[in-house]
Amino acid sequence: MPFMMLVYLLLTACDKDDVLPARPMEWSYEIITPANVQFLKSTTDVSPSYFFETNGKGGDMVMTCENYDVLNPISGDSYVYDCGWATLKIEGNQVKIHFAPSTPDDVALTHEEIQISANDGDRKVYTLIGFSRVINEEGPTDPQPEGLPEEAKFKMIMSEYTPFMKIESPLPAPLDLITFRITDINGEYSPIDIPEFTHYYDSIVWSADDFPHTFKVAENKVSAESAETHITTQWSSHFFKSGTVKSHLKGYRDGKVEYETSHRITLYDRDFLGLEWGAINLQKPTNLTAYCLLDRNYEYKLYDIVAKGYNPYSRFVPVNHKLLPDADFLPTTKKAVMILMENSLGTGENANGKESLFKCLPEKGVVAERYWENETTRMLMLHRLPDEEGLAEESYYLHIEPK
Repeated sequence: MPFMMLVYLLLTACDKDDVLPARPMEWSYEIITPANVQFLKSTTDVSPSYFFETNGKGGDMVMTCENYDVLNPISGDSYVYDCGWATLKIEGNQVKIHFAPSTPDDVALTHEEIQISANDGDRKVYTLIGFSRVINEEGPTDPQPEGLPEEAKFKMIMSEYTPFMKIESPLPAPLDLITFRITDINGEYSPIDIPEFTHYYDSIVWSADDFPHTFKVAENKVSAESAETHITTQWSSHFFKSGTVKSHLKGYRDGKVEYETSHRITLYDRDFLGLEWGAINLQKPTNLTAYCLLDRNYEYKLYDIVAKGYNPYSRFVPVNHKLLPDADFLPTTKKAVMILMENSLGTGENANGKESLFKCLPEKGVVAERYWENETTRMLMLHRLPDEEGLAEESYYLHIEPK
């Protein structure tokens, strides 16, 4: 027997005095399987709620918190909640929800609740997500949307890439600056005028598989007093790992995806990510800050290859782009290095005794903690200790040398 499952999202505060005046969590949603899951309604109370409905065929949807970049674990250290027929997974600022197909043994009524949170400074804000499954003879109806005219469709292209250290390379690498453009369906690019297709959507959003964040390319803001359109027709980003990245441009209207186009780009390792040994700039090294629009948790300052006694080396240093207090930024630097390396070469090994393999390490003030290598390159995570004068800030960074 088919059934209907009701999902409601209620933004609430666990303790009024504890949360206020923290910013309430603001959400958008994407229904990935519109044939099986549909939006019902939302409220405009101080704590708004969202209602969805799904049939017994299973389905998927994604809730995105628009004003907090990172959500806390659901409980303890867990970012996943599984009640058997519904699974929640937190990734960055998103809650990915999967509904399993029904079975003949499903009970008539099932209810689950789960609370997630985000930090607003020293305070927390909470979201209570409740799931109700109701047996019913009729599933939700999802009328097919009317076909969009050609002028409402768009494309995404990679227009160029700027290699790290401006080396000559026929293939892009993760630390190169990749530039994308949004065009009309025929590939025509308008850098100045507002393209006609933007008028069909409330927003157009860039995302990518396995990346935690999104980037809003276009937005229409309409009120009783005015109507404004904002669009970024060209944008650039680094990526912090090699491999093929499948990204998406999605046009939203009334909270639903009305049109979507995708793009694949393959990022190749050079000697290490975007670095290539051989180009040594002794006179005017130019250091680059690398950022990823789809993973805003970390940024890195990438140092050009320089030399010590004609031995080349480089450094990747985490950047405090969120202006965290020193006490909070120190563990962030360690995590930033570990995440970068885990995405590239795994967890590495203990660095004890590996210092002798390197020729350009600082003579004092650092402790080597983790070691990695590939065919051409050796890498150390160094713990820079504070000095007695307080001139050197304690931090973690990556030291890199060729074999």
